[in-house]
Amino acid sequence: MVDIKNIRASICKIGKIMYDRDLTDASGGNISVRDGNLIYINPRRAGHDFQWEISEDQVIVTDLCKVPIVGEVDMISREAATHYYIYQNFPDVNSVVHGHPFFMMAFGAAHMDIPAVSEGTRAVIGSQPITNIPEVVPGSIEQAEAIVKNFKKRREIEPGCPLVCNIPFHGTFAAGGSINDAFLYTEVANNCAKILIYRQIMFGNDPKADFSIHKQFTKEDFRTIDVSKDVCTPGYVYTDAFGKQSVYGSGSGSLSSSGSSECASVISGIKPEQYREIIQRVTEAVLNQIKK
Repeated sequence: MVDIKNIRASICKIGKIMYDRDLTDASGGNISVRDGNLIYINPRRAGHDFQWEISEDQVIVTDLCKVPIVGEVDMISREAATHYYIYQNFPDVNSVVHGHPFFMMAFGAAHMDIPAVSEGTRAVIGSQPITNIPEVVPGSIEQAEAIVKNFKKRREIEPGCPLVCNIPFHGTFAAGGSINDAFLYTEVANNCAKILIYRQIMFGNDPKADFSIHKQFTKEDFRTIDVSKDVCTPGYVYTDAFGKQSVYGSGSGSLSSSGSSECASVISGIKPEQYREIIQRVTEAVLNQIKK
């Protein structure tokens, strides 16, 4: 995960990661981040001239209409129009990533949608296929308008869904709430395309191959991935970190051992400030013991 506190550094890092992972190449790719009314965007020819080894000082800062605040307007990425159009039409978007991911581009070169087959794709991007916009001049206003139209259609089908599309023979655009999100959508979508291509190469002519999805998970199903879960069966006996024999609690996710219920009742009666004081004293005692 990229630390977005330093926006300029995050753009440099994500750009290099994308270049190293074949999610873009020396011929293009661009990244921007919105912070309030400011847009941070990489300079043009970051791949061709620097192989994405750009410095923080090279990242340009503008307002929402590309009026420069830091840097020269003529040095802003050539794909800037699409970035600004996306920000102007989607207030929830705080980062846009344009790349040339190899496997997604293979689908774009055939004017084919990318179906969401992997669980990662369905969990992160959703069940909608990733579609292509019409062929347009790269970096043009027509491209910007076509991508905004594509993204709006995705949101009509599923409000609030992640935004990603393919551009035939060119590359991809992804937009999200953070630079980490926009990068994730790009990489997950490319991995999905990779799986589809490899699957066809390896098993396309095998009559035994079953390409169907046996279970369609819902968004609610995928949300449970983030829920903390018990990792032991209630009643599981083990030796804890302090060398005591313990028994995993019955369904509550708590641990029960000798005197644990009495301890729990005592702890429940302690005020927060007392609890913090106890923790501080125990921590100091442990550190003093370690120093001896």
